[in-house]
Amino acid sequence: MNGSEDDGFRELTEGSDLFYVHLDERERSVTLGFARERGSEGSEFFLRFPEARDVRVRGWTHPGRKDVRVTRGDPGDGVAVDVSSQGSSLSFRAAGITVARTRSFPVWPGA
Repeated sequence: MNGSEDDGFRELTEGSDLFYVHLDERERSVTLGFARERGSEGSEFFLRFPEARDVRVRGWTHPGRKDVRVTRGDPGDGVAVDVSSQGSSLSFRAAGITVARTRSFPVWPGA
C-alpha cells in the first residue's frame, strides 16, 4: 500500500493511551480503545476497523504509550495500521475507520 500517514488520525490519538485491543474474527474487525486526560476531564474513544486482514501480532506488553500509525492508501485500498512499542507490535489492513463509541468522565485529583 502506497499512501501517506493520516494526519487527522495522528491529531486524534496524540496524547492518548491505547488501552484496549479487540480482534473479532466473526466480523473480521479490529477495535482499538484510547483514553486521555486533560485537566479535570477524561475521555475514552473506540475506533473500529472493519474488514481487517493481514493481521500480525508479535509480543504484547502492558497498555500505555504505544505508537499508533494509520496510513491511507489510494481510494479503495483502505488503511494500513501499525501499533508498536518496545516488545510489542500489531499490524493489519482494513477497509476504513469508524468511531464505535465515545465516553467522557470527570478525573479526580490523585486518582
